[in-house]
Amino acid sequence: MVIPPLSLLSQEKWPHPFPCRIKDNANKDLFIMTLGNINTPLADGIFDPIKDMVTLNNGEIIKNYYRDVLGIKYYKPIDKTHFPLPPSGWCSWYYYYQEISAEEIMKNAEWLGKNLREYGARYCQIDDGWQGTGHGLGENRDWTTIDKRFSSGMDKLAQFIKAQGLLPGLWLASHGQSNENVVKKWNCFLLKENGKSASSTWEGTYLIDPSNPASHEYLSDLFNTLHNKWGYEYFKIDGQPIVINEFKNKKDFMKTPSDDYETLYRNTLKTIRKTIGNDTYLLGCWGIPLLGTGIMNGSRTGGDIILGWKGFRVSLSATMKYYYLHNIVWYCDPDVMVLRHPLTLNMARAWASLQGLTGQALMASDRLFDLSPERVDIMKRVYPALNIRPFDLFPSKKNKRIWDLKINQSERKYDVLGLFNFDPDKNDIIYVSWKDLGFPEKTKMHIFDFWNEEYLGCWKNGYFAQLSPASCRVLTIMPEKDRPVLVSTNRHITQGWIDLLSFEYNSLKKYYSGKSRIIKNDPYKIRFAYPQKKISYKIKEATAENLPVKIKNYQGWSEIEIISPRTGEVNWKVTFDSTSIYSFPVRKPRGLKIEPIGFTRIKATWNNNYYLYAGYYVYVNNKLSGYTPSNSAIIGGLSLNTENKIEIKTVWYDGKKSTEGTVKFFKIKDLLPEEVYLSDVTPDLATSGWGTTRMNKSIDGYPIKIANKTYKKGIGTHAVSDIIYNLKGEFDIFKAEVGIDANMKGNVKSSVIFQVFGDGKLLWKSPIMKRNDLPVKVSITISGIDKLKLHVADAGDGINYDHANWADVKVIRTKK
Repeated sequence: MVIPPLSLLSQEKWPHPFPCRIKDNANKDLFIMTLGNINTPLADGIFDPIKDMVTLNNGEIIKNYYRDVLGIKYYKPIDKTHFPLPPSGWCSWYYYYQEISAEEIMKNAEWLGKNLREYGARYCQIDDGWQGTGHGLGENRDWTTIDKRFSSGMDKLAQFIKAQGLLPGLWLASHGQSNENVVKKWNCFLLKENGKSASSTWEGTYLIDPSNPASHEYLSDLFNTLHNKWGYEYFKIDGQPIVINEFKNKKDFMKTPSDDYETLYRNTLKTIRKTIGNDTYLLGCWGIPLLGTGIMNGSRTGGDIILGWKGFRVSLSATMKYYYLHNIVWYCDPDVMVLRHPLTLNMARAWASLQGLTGQALMASDRLFDLSPERVDIMKRVYPALNIRPFDLFPSKKNKRIWDLKINQSERKYDVLGLFNFDPDKNDIIYVSWKDLGFPEKTKMHIFDFWNEEYLGCWKNGYFAQLSPASCRVLTIMPEKDRPVLVSTNRHITQGWIDLLSFEYNSLKKYYSGKSRIIKNDPYKIRFAYPQKKISYKIKEATAENLPVKIKNYQGWSEIEIISPRTGEVNWKVTFDSTSIYSFPVRKPRGLKIEPIGFTRIKATWNNNYYLYAGYYVYVNNKLSGYTPSNSAIIGGLSLNTENKIEIKTVWYDGKKSTEGTVKFFKIKDLLPEEVYLSDVTPDLATSGWGTTRMNKSIDGYPIKIANKTYKKGIGTHAVSDIIYNLKGEFDIFKAEVGIDANMKGNVKSSVIFQVFGDGKLLWKSPIMKRNDLPVKVSITISGIDKLKLHVADAGDGINYDHANWADVKVIRTKK
């Protein structure tokens, strides 16, 4: 079959109906995206973006789904005519901040053009620092004055960027101004009767009056200079939520006062759009300026990232909350991707995986030429952002750990999984069930580890993945066939979508032939996996026009490597021959131990076999769950108060397993101590109004502290928050100490109310608690309670700085 090149792959016939989910299924850790036309039993129905309508599998119709159900008032399908793909490139802010110069921009642009342009990088965006006469706020919001560090001219800098084969972008807080002379000249800003500013904010000392026709002339003149005269083709307009809020609250200072602040705001965007045209990218920033939908091409969907794992979590939170908007309403931008030290390589790969698997706007923000070769290679494997779309059309209330990108590339139907451990301190084991991903339960799946470049075997039912702290594993899974399958390529994290232009298997003569787009001097690898049989395959011969080809044969899989001195299309052919595989006799494992790690979860460990083995099959209540390569597994979904059975059998690569296994029968409730700290148990649900709920740490990652008291155990969260545990009626007393987190710096105001619910009924409520208040103790009876919910409510003054702690929070059994 022939697959169109990248330029055509991005130009789907949009908008069109596509399958979707509108709610979680039983596995609430699952987050699904799609690339290509996907058909899966996981779909709840079909979404029609033109009609804004979901047709469920049972025939029920949900009209105005985005507008009314999701609250996107100005919903319309994204117009992909001019921007068929999200932007990919570089942004200056998160390395240089305001300490930037034209010389540094040019160095990065030159590097970007030489090293990443052929991988899909297109934009070089200059952020804050090019304008005005000062730093910070104040005089900095003057778009008519150029900073002395850019004395050669912004137009000359744009020309230089274009000469590198890139498109220049520019940041500004477009609705604000700090230059009094500009304000007097245009006479279109919000002023008091005494001539002083009526709106001095982060956006600028002055803010335009959207009701004044002169403000539209001002905006048109400004963007005419930036776009038509200087040559910038990408604009990041910042502070938009501030602008919207000020338009709402400052109508008394308008030339023509109006309560319709939404229309006033949208009209300013329309003026900008008319001036820059439809071929120029307009990005709203920050937060989620939903009033810009239908006009903006994209939007920043979260706050500013910071260097380190906390910065990754900012992008993660934005993705969980707003990914349902991406490539349907606009292109989502979870903020930049940062890969430099002190991030470990595992952290860098996790950040890149977040970007590459979701297809959101992809802007790096390191000093590019300082990155190590290993980190540069990570960048290359996720550029460009592709036409990936959410399958889950709803916001997520938790940070999901199992990401499933379902890809249909003609006859190549496969899933690329991102398995995330968000905890920076602990190892984790994540179980992936093939059934949860929409496959028949007994399906045998080839598994290929993308970042580690190794084949993990072909296994039934599921896989237990071992993860280091703060890491991600990207595993490609593909159903086994009775012949070789092309399981992976190394060009891009999607593993074939942009590089495999055509491919075909000749079953009679046992060869694959195809055409790939290869980038010069970048070793291009194609991987083939074989069926799990005693008689397997190996590569006999491989050719790629006149280029040298390296062949590597392993047990169960093979790889070819092609290096081309030029970028272009290369025809290749791989011929297979039969071979036998080595088989080792498997032996019964021993020493199975069960440790409770929750009310429905356990960790099973057993002795490593002395003799050779490929891994183990894990059986739960007489049913195969899947394969684990190590002598441990975390198993969930168990009964708290009835008997469970775990059995472990040793397995070899050909699927042969030990006749006998090691077995344990147990009830989780019998393994639990009388007192259980809830911070040691994974909740069924944990939501937070800001950040991510943390166990045994504050929301900011510090020790749990209330007033002057520090605790080893506890849950750190932020209003408004819900934390839910299913106790199955097995506990009798709930105890905790609650209060505002004392780790916050500065003179901030916080106020919350703590509440405890049992099976929907309010059991206890704290008084309004403020910063520096002493902890309040709670001890209540919960006998017979199934669902326990810990709620932190806003006390009525907004949720800013509402960092809340449930300290020493535990449940107690008084009777067996």
